[in-house]
Amino acid sequence: MAIRSNREKMAEGVPLAMIIKREMKVFPELVMLSQPRSVYAERFRRLKTNLVHHYGDDAKVIVVTSGIPGEGKSTVSMNLALAFATEESPRTLLIDGDLRRPSIGPKLNPPPQLGLTEVLDKRATLVHAILQLSNAPLHVLPAGSKAGDPHQFLTSPEVKDLFLELRERYDRIIVDTPPIIPFTDADSLGALSDGVILVARAGTTPKSAYAQEVAAVTSTKILGTVLNSSSGGLAGGKPYYDDYYHSYYDEDRKK
Repeated sequence: MAIRSNREKMAEGVPLAMIIKREMKVFPELVMLSQPRSVYAERFRRLKTNLVHHYGDDAKVIVVTSGIPGEGKSTVSMNLALAFATEESPRTLLIDGDLRRPSIGPKLNPPPQLGLTEVLDKRATLVHAILQLSNAPLHVLPAGSKAGDPHQFLTSPEVKDLFLELRERYDRIIVDTPPIIPFTDADSLGALSDGVILVARAGTTPKSAYAQEVAAVTSTKILGTVLNSSSGGLAGGKPYYDDYYHSYYDEDRKK
């Protein structure tokens, strides 16, 4: 009997997302999986509880961003999504909305081939792109292939229709996005959300950076701020983002 290729199976309408079992890679910072009974995991459960208590269903779609790279926004996104995704309430979706430098797809094993980009340009449907993890009751929509113009993708009529459809399917949607100071992507997706969570790194993020991060949110309300990393307050500092627009991709361009 001939063995069909993955491409042939997809052409016949069998979703590979349902055939291939994927799991989230467990790394130390992903405390909801690596240390589920730790005080660190409990902090994300408390963040979830606070969001539910203060906003309820009025915070169904939550955008997570930071002012600049390196503040841990993607780790916060993943841990928060895992905190919402329980066996009792499995209808939680994590979206990698960073079409510039995706962070969530590389954390999946095996790595996905389809995602948000393919859905928006109609090369794939949600049933082919959304993945259900085998080691957590969480659904994931990866970024997919890198978009030529991420801003154009994220402000298209298709993305608005997509989010309307996803609201019908899920109880909670967490969207990881690029840093909001050098890029407008997070604010564009914020217009389709119920609010944004800002991430800052304790002892590292300059006060001026945090102020600009807050000011950059114009399309939705701020649900709160996660002070990431070690204890301490927001630090003052020198100008911090002069080269970030380009250096955000330097690591990938050098590969």
